[in-house]
Amino acid sequence: MASAAGLTVLGSGSALPRADRGTSCYVLDDGAGTAVLVDLGPGALHRAAQAGWPLERLSGVLVTHLHPDHSADLVALDFALRHPSTRAGQPPLVVWGHPALGLLRTRLRNAWRGWLGAPRERLQLLPLEPGSFDLPGGWKGRCARIQHTETSLGYRIELPGGRVVAFSGDATEGAGLLEIGHAADLFVLEAAGADAAPIPGHLTPRRAGLLAAACAARHLLLTHFYPAVLREPIAERVREAFEGRLTLAQDGLFVSLDD
Repeated sequence: MASAAGLTVLGSGSALPRADRGTSCYVLDDGAGTAVLVDLGPGALHRAAQAGWPLERLSGVLVTHLHPDHSADLVALDFALRHPSTRAGQPPLVVWGHPALGLLRTRLRNAWRGWLGAPRERLQLLPLEPGSFDLPGGWKGRCARIQHTETSLGYRIELPGGRVVAFSGDATEGAGLLEIGHAADLFVLEAAGADAAPIPGHLTPRRAGLLAAACAARHLLLTHFYPAVLREPIAERVREAFEGRLTLAQDGLFVSLDD
């Protein structure tokens, strides 16, 4: 029986450890059996399993960039999928990301020689260049270069029925964000820095609001909070520029796409 399509926030924080906020990780679920994990911050796979999304239920993984707070659980994934009981009888789990993701995996396997190295029938890395690509379940994807690092990609995912969800990853303003976020039903934007003390390479609440307004996004989900930004009136800053639906991410939050 189909369930509600939506996004589950598994980690809404930063690289700084907090009891209430894990590192970046989300599950996008179409309610019909296809679910994709977005980003692999440390502990992402265990948080996914705790939320009801073990590896056996996942259809794929999207990685926005190679900073450890977004990709470190690639080690855990490569280790877990070596075990023959993991995803037994299922298709390989596909991980999409920047072409440099393959080099990172090679270096990690060299560091843990003999311990990593899931076989291709269980784990496949597919490099992406800007443009369109297909995901399981009839989903349509598009990625664009994002201003943050050389490996940064933002994603625009269209689910069956036409609902569009966009993910910035870590980002600053640029054409890529405008491309992926245009008229999105849900735009997941980071706001790591406070407007009073912005962090280079990251957005702030007000700047995220400006971007969401420029994209005419229907619903803005703000996430990736460093401690300083949590001490300022985030919603007030966003509302200086954006009038659409606004949600501030918390770990464990479910955002329905069926509203």
